[in-house]
Amino acid sequence: MAVENKSCILVVDMINDFVTGKFGNQNAIDAVKMAENTLKKLKGHLPIIFARDAHMVNDPEFRVWGEHAVEGTEGSEIVKSLSEFPDFILKKRHYDAFFGTDLDSLLRALEIKNIYIFGISTDICVEHTCAGAFYRYYNVKVVSDLCACIDQSRQISSLNNIKINYGYMPVKSEELLKEAL
Repeated sequence: MAVENKSCILVVDMINDFVTGKFGNQNAIDAVKMAENTLKKLKGHLPIIFARDAHMVNDPEFRVWGEHAVEGTEGSEIVKSLSEFPDFILKKRHYDAFFGTDLDSLLRALEIKNIYIFGISTDICVEHTCAGAFYRYYNVKVVSDLCACIDQSRQISSLNNIKINYGYMPVKSEELLKEAL
């Protein structure tokens, strides 16, 4: 996928609860630091879209994960170090950033064909968002060093699933920058 004006960045769930809050971990902190450096360079070159969990009180998902990222709480907000970068912010209530949101409509309005996706958690929301993109015929590259899971084995497994099931190849942020700038 060659980068052209029909490409964008999609950042998934780099929010307080997933970085330093309830599900926070060092892998997420490291991914956010690297994402900050990458997004500084990309700002103004490609549209940057953030999709963030913003659950309603008593969301059925809480049966699986417990309460987290409740809309209107600090936990559902984008981490402060990344808050200056989004051109667009979408609230999502499900793993897949396409499901029940205006993401597909936004991408079509922007004439986007190619998406660079990264975020937290690779094995849940990033992977499900890749599925959503696949079923809508977008070209995707997952920026693997800007993704995070709770542990490395889940990260490797998820990136492999994305590659096998959707044909989306993982790339490093260096490759993204070379293609985009």
